[in-house]
Order: sequence, then structure tokens, then C-alpha cells
Amino acid sequence: MNRKYLRRLRQYLTRWMSVPYLKSLKRRIGTLETVVEIILANTVYAVYEPDPSTAFNGQIGRQRIFEEIVGQRRFDCIVETGTFIGDAAGWMNHVTGLPVHSSEINRHFHMLARKRLASCKDIELEVGDSVDCLRRLADSPLAGERVFFYLDAHWYESLPLADELRLIARHWRDFVVMIDDFEVPGDEGYGFDDYGFRRSLTIGCFGKVFRELELLAYSPALPSAQETGARRGCVVLAKKGSNAVKELDAISLLKSTGTH
Repeated sequence: MNRKYLRRLRQYLTRWMSVPYLKSLKRRIGTLETVVEIILANTVYAVYEPDPSTAFNGQIGRQRIFEEIVGQRRFDCIVETGTFIGDAAGWMNHVTGLPVHSSEINRHFHMLARKRLASCKDIELEVGDSVDCLRRLADSPLAGERVFFYLDAHWYESLPLADELRLIARHWRDFVVMIDDFEVPGDEGYGFDDYGFRRSLTIGCFGKVFRELELLAYSPALPSAQETGARRGCVVLAKKGSNAVKELDAISLLKSTGTH
């Protein structure tokens, strides 16, 4: 084998076996595994049924926070980014009876969610980038409504959270945001997403964005040891000076992050 061929082979392997390629391959395999699992277990997953063991990562504490928030405030609708297979969208619709608009960038997960949620009323599913979907909603009559936003579209290389928050703060006046997979300061038992340098879902990385947009932040007050399910962290946001802030202040299941 001559040196020229070896050099080309090395270049080829370096290109195709790079870290980004392996990450992309891992995501594609993970998608395939999820799709196959749901197809094989269709007696359980083919049609959505409200189930606390799957809603919000199976976290009873998170479910109670959501129920208290929607109980305190009369929302007109719910907007979710990151549908996955539809468990959160189905649960939020079931608990509130409100219309849910949810977007998912992965077309396979979108198709699965559409199939599972077909019998649910007032759930609109869209396939596409979360920022583009929010931008379209901002140009619709929805921009004038009271909206609960559930942001969970941060699974891939792109981290759209800052752009999502800027769109929401710019186009909606009356809203509450809940972000999944976010750090709970002072409680390491709650998991959160970390994509490397300056790309973690933490107050350290996003506190500046919160302050820029005048968003006050709240974390779960329930210790992670008392939570159920996956024990993923979250943060709840509302616009400074809004009525929503007063209502969040009254919820004992939430505590200020100290960014006020």
C-alpha cells in the first residue's frame, strides 16, 4: 500500500469519523432505536394515554408546579418547542383543556407524535426549527394571547434557547416560560444539559440573557431527593413587573434563583 493511498485513507477517516460526525451518527441511531421501540411496543405507545409516569420526565413535582401555574393564571393556549413523541403536549392538553401548539425539528419524532396524538383535541403539531416556528406564531393572532411556553428544543447541536426567549419577550406581553433540562442552583441531584464551554443550561450561561430581557427566574423548591422520575431540572420565567410574577411568587413549589 503506497503512501499516497494511506494519506488519502487517513484524510477520509479523519473527515468521516470526526466528533461532529460521530455525534450525528449517535443521534440518528438513537432516533431509529426510539422509533423501533415504539413500533414494537405499539400496544402501549401507538395511541397517547395520559400517564403521570411519562409526563414531564415522570416527575410528580414538576407536574404539580405546572398544575399550580396554570391554576393561578388563565392562559389562552400553550406553546411547546421540542415535541419529541408527544408526552408533554398530550399531558398539558389533558390537564388544562387548552389548545397546544408544538413544534419538532426531527420529522420522525414529529410523525410519531402526530400518530400518537391523533385522537387528542386542540393539539397542533408542526415540523421545523423551533425559532422559525415561534417567529411564525409571533406574526399570528396568537401573539396577543396569554401563553404558557414549554421550551424543550435543545437536544441537538443547535442551542436555540436564547433566540427563543428573545422572540417570546419581544412579541408576547403576558406569558410564563418553563425550560426543561435546566440547572437548579444548589441542588446537584437535578440533571441539566451541558453541551460544552458556554453551552450549558445554567444560570451562569443564561443569566445575562434573563437580565437583558427582564425575565425573573424561579427553580423548583422541592429537593431532588423527593422528586420522582428522571429528576431533570427546570427554570420558570416571567417578565419583570407582570402579574405573572406576583402569581409565581405565591407558589410554594417555586423559589427565586437569586437573579431578581
